[in-house]
Parts: sequence; structure tokens; C-alpha cells
Amino acid sequence: MAPHPVTQAITDLSAGACGGIACVLSGQPFDTAKVKMQTFPGLYRGFVHCFVSVYKQVGLRGLYQGTTPALIANIAENAVLFMSYGFCQNVVRFVSGLDRCTELR
Repeated sequence: MAPHPVTQAITDLSAGACGGIACVLSGQPFDTAKVKMQTFPGLYRGFVHCFVSVYKQVGLRGLYQGTTPALIANIAENAVLFMSYGFCQNVVRFVSGLDRCTELR
């Protein structure tokens, strides 16, 4: 039996939010180092030097600077994206005359 559409939408929103969180938390240190290298081009010899320098000067907190705005943006974007994808799948099922629990290929 297919889940209720509202339950499916909430599940899709939650999955998108979790994906956005994971994306930011795994990529933010690298993005911080990239931005620092772009902002101060002569200060660092390379990516590893920048990464290690920031970690030594400020610690782990320094690598996660700017995380809050990135989290807000990515959570919102991925949640809407996942929910829209699920909605579009349901529209395709409806237009095709398929049952709600039919898996699309």
C-alpha cells in the first residue's frame, strides 16, 4: 500500500533536509579553504597549506566558518527539490494511469 501523499511529502522534505545537512557538513571545510585561497591569493602555497594553516590558527571551528547560511540555503533547496521530485513522480503515475504504489522505471 502506498503511503498517504502528505506523509510522502513530509518524508521527502525530511530526506532532502538530511541530504542538505550532510552536504554542508562534509564540504564546508573545503569550501572555506577555497574561499580563503581566492580572497588571499599570495598568503597560501596551496590547498593543503591553507587547510592546515586555518586549522592551526583557529581550529576546527575556523574550517566551519559560514556554515549557518550554507545550512539554511542547502536544507531549503534540497528539501524542496526532493519534495518536487516525489510530486512529479506522482503526476507521471496519475497521467499514465498507474497505481500510486507502482515503481517508475
